Amino acid sequence: MQSVNFDIDDFLSNYWQKRPVVLRQALSDFSDFLDEHDLAGLSEDDEVDSRIIQNTDGNWHVTQGPFEDFAPLCKGKWTLLVQGVDKYLDEASELMRTFSFIPHWRMDDLMVSFANAGAGVGPHLDQYDVFLLQGKGQRHWKVGEPGEHETHYPHPLLSQIDGFEPVIDTVLQPGDVLYIPPGWPHDGVAVNDCLTYSIGFRAPDQSQLFDILPDMFEESGTGNIRFSDPTRTRAADPSSVSPEDLRQLKLLIKNALDTDACDTALLRFLSNQYLPEQVPETLISRSDVKNALENGIDIVPSPGCRPVYTSESDNFTFYVNGEAFTCDEKYKAMMLANFTGRPLPPSLTSRADCTIFDLLATLINKGYWAME
Repeated sequence: MQSVNFDIDDFLSNYWQKRPVVLRQALSDFSDFLDEHDLAGLSEDDEVDSRIIQNTDGNWHVTQGPFEDFAPLCKGKWTLLVQGVDKYLDEASELMRTFSFIPHWRMDDLMVSFANAGAGVGPHLDQYDVFLLQGKGQRHWKVGEPGEHETHYPHPLLSQIDGFEPVIDTVLQPGDVLYIPPGWPHDGVAVNDCLTYSIGFRAPDQSQLFDILPDMFEESGTGNIRFSDPTRTRAADPSSVSPEDLRQLKLLIKNALDTDACDTALLRFLSNQYLPEQVPETLISRSDVKNALENGIDIVPSPGCRPVYTSESDNFTFYVNGEAFTCDEKYKAMMLANFTGRPLPPSLTSRADCTIFDLLATLINKGYWAME
């Protein structure tokens, strides 16, 4: 796995979620693992989220994929953007791992864009952290200060803001990275035909976190405690909800959050990556897994699969795409190495019990792991 050419601890202390920064040659050995034709091929897939943004004679147009005919869309200044490329290409998934100094649950996806000279999507704001890695070509970036930036829509599917005074005004070369925290306005314009790799990160808001409450009570053995008031006294005003009643009701919510069921529901939520269905044509058995390992076939997570886990217990439990999986604690170190893309050791077949092979077969049959 390629490593970044900057001080990670210094970056986290001084820039992460604080201010933007240009990281020159952050990935000095980076080379494009696809070109605009490969990107166009991905955008033809029904399952892939893609769009083309055009500016023709000052007029903005947005067309959602999948695409069949590019000729009418690749006119004027245009950009092809494809989301979730890491879910389809091993090299893209490996690029995401380069930024694994931020935990998996914060990672969103890799968006790759191709733009012709002069093209961009206009000045705008994002509510997520992003590393913008320059591939082939050059892109001119401007980044401004957070503030009261009014949003307008030159097209119903395109959000922009007015111009801003830049605090960063620079051209990225291949291998350079621009980090932008949430809420900082930015605008990138292609100097020439170029590829840009946007490594995006997510951060749930309170509304999204409260959405897990119903899931908590679906966890096995979770009690649903009802409000009770055995010490109730006569109400002087039946329309009034007393401060004590409000306190007790909020305490009921708080107590529900301080449970193992809440932890499990949170982990399911944080592991949900909306992975594409990649179920094998023929379901795999435990013996198929053993035979594959004995024949030197690599068994690794599928592209874009980034498992999460938390504290230790008698068994090792991890979560993928909203599902929980468990194996014996003795396999934890091996599985954690496997999470990073390291193949499982062939010697596993001579020293492991059948439960680990059953687990691997299940992961493969769900499309979360692959035999390569």
